[in-house]
Amino acid sequence: MKPEENKNQETKKIKTLIVDDSQRARRLLKIIIEENISDVLILGEASNVEEAFLILKNTQIDLLLLDIEMPNKTGLQLAQELLDANISCEIIFTTAYNQYAIQAFRLSAIDYLLKPIQENDLIDAIEKVKQKKEWLNDQQRLKALTQNLDSEKENKICLPMLNGYQYMELDNIEYLEADGSYVKIHLINGKNITISKNLKYFEDIFEKSTDFLRIHRSFIVHKKYVKKIQKSKNSTVIMQNNSELEISRNKKEEILDAFGIQ
Repeated sequence: MKPEENKNQETKKIKTLIVDDSQRARRLLKIIIEENISDVLILGEASNVEEAFLILKNTQIDLLLLDIEMPNKTGLQLAQELLDANISCEIIFTTAYNQYAIQAFRLSAIDYLLKPIQENDLIDAIEKVKQKKEWLNDQQRLKALTQNLDSEKENKICLPMLNGYQYMELDNIEYLEADGSYVKIHLINGKNITISKNLKYFEDIFEKSTDFLRIHRSFIVHKKYVKKIQKSKNSTVIMQNNSELEISRNKKEEILDAFGIQ
């Protein structure tokens, strides 16, 4: 292979930095990648946040495989420092502890893997990175939010997607369902889209809208597609697609008032 061809192939690969204070953990990640994922190029390793930040300041990295529990500073602190410094890369957190998941996704992690790392889990996580056609930085995510708050676009919502963001007509949304750190958007055509945001993110966007109601900690519904409200001890709404969604007790009176039901 000619040097030029080899160089072109390398530029297409996902440039990756492995950050973990355990040499054994770094070696395991490297072995899994080298044996299974040909389009990932490991550009370096770091054993602490300070060393990693220096590399990231001076080298274009596409993907960070980042441990959370490390001496002096945590991986979460490094992720925040990268945002503050406007250094953009995708992050897959690797940790032995599951209590950091929510914080990790708030920092826009593409995935969160529990140790001991399973080969298939790492391969699947990197596949998510490969599917992204462009790297979204924090400013682009902020742009999506501000566009949602633009009064001139009240009939549409801007959704942060894997390959960027897209506008969707609000009337295409039947209801939204919380799914851990994600939200599943149920569309009127029977399909659904999963977004890496929590339900509060969408509740803030719909704050001025009279079309959407939060009926439960897990559900926001489009009033237009509520087919029936069942009044009982545990009240529910029946949606156009016949899904039955629970109404929280503390929301019951508000929801009944919104539909003019006594």
